[in-house]
Amino acid sequence: MLFDLRALGYFVAAYEERSVTAAARRCFVAQPSISMAIRGLEGALKTVLFERSRSGLAPTPAGDRLYPRACSLLAQSNAMLREFREAPRELLGLYLQDDVLVHTAAPLLTQLAQHLPHAVIRLSRNPEEARLHMVAEQCKRPADRFVSLWREPYVMLVPEQHPLRFKKRFALSDLQGAPLIERPYCPQHQTFIRKLAEQGIALEVRASAAREELLLHMVELGLGLAVVPESHAAHARRAVVRPLDDALPFERHLGLACDPADVSLVALLGLMASEIRDARKKAALVSVAAVVTHRR
Repeated sequence: MLFDLRALGYFVAAYEERSVTAAARRCFVAQPSISMAIRGLEGALKTVLFERSRSGLAPTPAGDRLYPRACSLLAQSNAMLREFREAPRELLGLYLQDDVLVHTAAPLLTQLAQHLPHAVIRLSRNPEEARLHMVAEQCKRPADRFVSLWREPYVMLVPEQHPLRFKKRFALSDLQGAPLIERPYCPQHQTFIRKLAEQGIALEVRASAAREELLLHMVELGLGLAVVPESHAAHARRAVVRPLDDALPFERHLGLACDPADVSLVALLGLMASEIRDARKKAALVSVAAVVTHRR
């Protein structure tokens, strides 16, 4: 025997409303439709589901037993309809370069949820397994399409108790023998070390980080100094930020990249980049306003 799902829906409405009139109003049908559905179920089940009176409907023990089962069947039916009617969910691999903070990528995740609501986002450690990359320009794959997000200088991050915190700006001579936390995952870091070596400057490596979030914690713990993108400094609360000397021009050009053959994603790169830049500007304005308010 097959149950009529519409009749079960009318039964659930009647059970919850305790009234044929209220159930009909809720289901946008005439009262006889509710009454006929209930009688049909009672005939099929060979039992009485409601006691009728002038005050309304009172479920019988059989009605009480049927109610949770009816709700379960209706929920399964609705879930099945959604599964087949909704657009299929695609998997979108996202690669964040190791020196990209998850906090930095938050606006990107917001944009992906907005523009690709049916996509399942998976953070990937392997760039070859990802469709979308958030990387520095010099770290993108050679053939990838690259859309700029922003450029930012590198700065020196100094533990708040380190003697070098009193330096207002770091010159080449200040770096000789300075305790450093290296960032082996970042090609820019290796370039920085090489430039210093060309000038005869040798840093003393005290520790090595595996990711940028770990690096910031290591600086806060006083393990050494670190050269980081300027935007990262705001997330190291127990550290002092100092600019690098003009003799050490160094910056990062961050952007979004993907395979140019990925037409649907390429079409979104420029739009998402623009919206991420706008979100970053708004966040900066809010931060400045908060500082001004605090000072007052």
